[in-house]
Amino acid sequence: MMVVPLVTLAMLQPESDPKAGRKLIWSDEFSQPLSRKNWIPEVGKIRNNEAQFYTDMRQENCRVENGLLVLEARKEPYQGSEITSASITTAKAWKKVYVEVRAQYPTGRGTWPAIWMLGETIRLKDNKFVNWPKCGEIDLMENVGFDPELVHFNIHTQSFNHMNGKGKGASVRVPDGWKSMQVYGLDWHRDRLDFYFNGKKVFTFKNDGTGVDAWPYETPHYIILNLAIGGGWGGQKRIDDTIFPSRFLVDYVRVYQ
Repeated sequence: MMVVPLVTLAMLQPESDPKAGRKLIWSDEFSQPLSRKNWIPEVGKIRNNEAQFYTDMRQENCRVENGLLVLEARKEPYQGSEITSASITTAKAWKKVYVEVRAQYPTGRGTWPAIWMLGETIRLKDNKFVNWPKCGEIDLMENVGFDPELVHFNIHTQSFNHMNGKGKGASVRVPDGWKSMQVYGLDWHRDRLDFYFNGKKVFTFKNDGTGVDAWPYETPHYIILNLAIGGGWGGQKRIDDTIFPSRFLVDYVRVYQ
């Protein structure tokens, strides 16, 4: 069974700004409609036995509104599903950068919002294709609505993942965290990944030097923003139909080098 440390906000200390001395190389401030040059939508029923159908940047599910990206899950029949939502991925991928996202996650039984990254090899169509978890995964934020005060930060690799019970990560208890914007950061170093919550370091994953199965982070990763409903984790206590529409709000995504 995967067990990760549980910390409280009182246990965390402010850190020096990981953006210091770095240059902003990519961002979306969501002041303009989404650009398909920057974002690629996931479409369909994708993973984890989740209940939603991800639509192709359909306005009802994915839009920019009042300077915010809105990813909205709705209870409605669509393409054989009873729930629609949105998941978008950056067209570009990076490594050894600092990524920062300011967002407000929804809550309610069944919600499963996430800010995460996957190795770009998982979406290549040639002989470089590498499947999960060998491609690498970095979770800047996950939350499940049936346990709304816990915010989770994790990595998944061939050696360390939740399927083999050897996942690495940390969970932070954030009272009323869904009621306001929070800032999530990832500082990707040559030898470690540092995870930040509101300017405080919450978790570090170090390269143990055993090879690519433990450290697949020499390959660029792309960013994913999604609002899942139900599924293997989010649906463990079923879905409350009163949560809809449910909205995951993102103020900005920034990448520094």
